[in-house]
Amino acid sequence: MKLENSTPTSRRRSTAAIGLAACAALLLSGCNVGTPVDRDEVGQADTDAKTLRLAHVYEAGHPVEECGVAALKEELEGSGIQIESFPAAQLGNESESLEQVASGALDMAIAGPSFLGVWEEDAAVLDGAYLFEDVDHFEETVEGESMATVFDNLYESSDIRVLSSWYYGTRHVTANTEISESADFNGLKIRTPNAPLYLENIAAMGGTATPMALDEVYLALQQGVIDAQENPIPTISTAKFNEVQDYINLTGHMIQGVMITTGRTVYEGLTDDEREALEGAMLSPPMTLACASRSRKRASSTNGARATGFR
Repeated sequence: MKLENSTPTSRRRSTAAIGLAACAALLLSGCNVGTPVDRDEVGQADTDAKTLRLAHVYEAGHPVEECGVAALKEELEGSGIQIESFPAAQLGNESESLEQVASGALDMAIAGPSFLGVWEEDAAVLDGAYLFEDVDHFEETVEGESMATVFDNLYESSDIRVLSSWYYGTRHVTANTEISESADFNGLKIRTPNAPLYLENIAAMGGTATPMALDEVYLALQQGVIDAQENPIPTISTAKFNEVQDYINLTGHMIQGVMITTGRTVYEGLTDDEREALEGAMLSPPMTLACASRSRKRASSTNGARATGFR
């Protein structure tokens, strides 16, 4: 997809990848991204409520904040718990935030499976390239017994508890050249998050992985330090990578979620009522992966992008 002229490329594997891209753009009607939660009405200070600080690396305008965190705040109204959010890596990157959660210095953090894999190796498997057929397949896996065991082991080994998983998006590669087959990756320096499985994914696809913090990517692309980067469309949009990249190549190489985590000290320090409220908010309709699945179906029915095939 030429970012200015909207002429897309995608995997030949399935035209559903286009629908997933539209879903990844998170016109998340189920989360009301088109009509954001009124911040003046959500999160009003409750002097009697317990405040939990939540950190993540995404911009304040990203759906993780505008949809996920805002809806979480709304669900917790009147529960005795309120969320104070710190987006855009204000309190550190994903690795640093998880370290703070594990130590009890930070109440909650949002992080991807590869970063959880530093603490419990099996958690990283969710970030494998071309592992899932679609969002439903991802949902079934992340909510299944096998991952429940992995998350239990994570809690026992690191004191990091996974409260919920949110659909983050389907990752695609932006570059100043069109990518239509695997050979086009040869020699391409592609930014990835600094986690082992990301590096392995890009190497397997034929590119040269360059680990880098998200907030450094725009300048690196602008200056030619890297040739390309890969992210879901909402992240590409909020980070304004379209200003420094000509094409979005709909590789759809990762269908990905992010995990909302807390630490043992915080979790076990909640009262029974507070714990029930927090876990209940995580299971409410706006918080579930079903929200993303419904949005994907709506998006795929109206998406008019033209596929040229990715082999």
